[in-house]
Amino acid sequence: MNPSTQPGLPKHLLAVSQTLSLALMVLACPVYAQETAPAGDITGVGNFAHIVEDMDESLRFYRDVLGLEVTVSADFSVNAGVQDMGGTPNAESRIAVLDVPGTELDIELIEYRGIDRNHQQPHFVDPGAANMAMRPRDLDSLFPAVRDFPGVNVLTTSGEPVTITTPNGTLHAVFVQDPDGFVVEMLGNPGGEELISANSFELTVADTDESIRFYNDLLGFNFTKGEGFVENPDMANTAGAPGASFLQSRAIIPGTNIPMILIEFKDIARKTLSGRTQDPGTTVLQLEVQDVDALTAKLTAAGASIVSKDGKPAEPFPGLKIVIVRDPNNMLLELVERGAR
Repeated sequence: MNPSTQPGLPKHLLAVSQTLSLALMVLACPVYAQETAPAGDITGVGNFAHIVEDMDESLRFYRDVLGLEVTVSADFSVNAGVQDMGGTPNAESRIAVLDVPGTELDIELIEYRGIDRNHQQPHFVDPGAANMAMRPRDLDSLFPAVRDFPGVNVLTTSGEPVTITTPNGTLHAVFVQDPDGFVVEMLGNPGGEELISANSFELTVADTDESIRFYNDLLGFNFTKGEGFVENPDMANTAGAPGASFLQSRAIIPGTNIPMILIEFKDIARKTLSGRTQDPGTTVLQLEVQDVDALTAKLTAAGASIVSKDGKPAEPFPGLKIVIVRDPNNMLLELVERGAR
């Protein structure tokens, strides 16, 4: 992939920053400045990677419609280390990284070719689906361009932004899916020069207890399980999950101040995602680690599914060692050790 930096593109239409993910549901808790969680095996984050069907089409959505700035791009290339890392023999790949203001967790788009691909088209409630939230200055003005973009699916049952009352005030919002099925939460921030920069990553899970054991026991997170399933028809309808109830659990990603939220849905149909590294609609969360060999051995001993070739870290570039592992929800975790020898 060998990314090269290109000049920044001007932002327009959307001034964005991340806020607490799934804010419609998280807003039951006030937004506070987050303290940095102690580093351990995990020392930080990289990007929130989207495996996409068509890079050019995805860029038109995230760059041209949402106005995010491309900071890194690379054309298709063949790299044996990248192939070993993702278990993608003979494949070519290309990337683009887009800056999300207010957070170190940026969006990375990755497209593969020369290998079979199976489009996942995740639903918001499906375990393994993940998302971020954006705050446009003028949601209502931006929304028509988002809605009319080819392949976008509006999840909110009204088909447009709605205003609802939550325990901590009024929220104007709409949920949509991009052409590959990734959820984008757009939360109105009318007239705001300064935008909320609290940032989070949210993952839909199959079983909260199993997911907490994986992240806490094997990766050193400190998830606190939610008190119980919540029923709120307005929030569920706005999120495109009518009739569903939900349970949330929360931690700060080690070495960062980024909240990560696990959400489990019930009372609604869910499907199991099985995306491979190359499959459009697959989510990949990049985590910086202290010792990727030691952590890989720990995960292997615990029975975790290692995607990388021979179950071992690969070295796509000098000083960079990476392994990809599946979490219990079939989300891919890219564990990255920088400065490795």
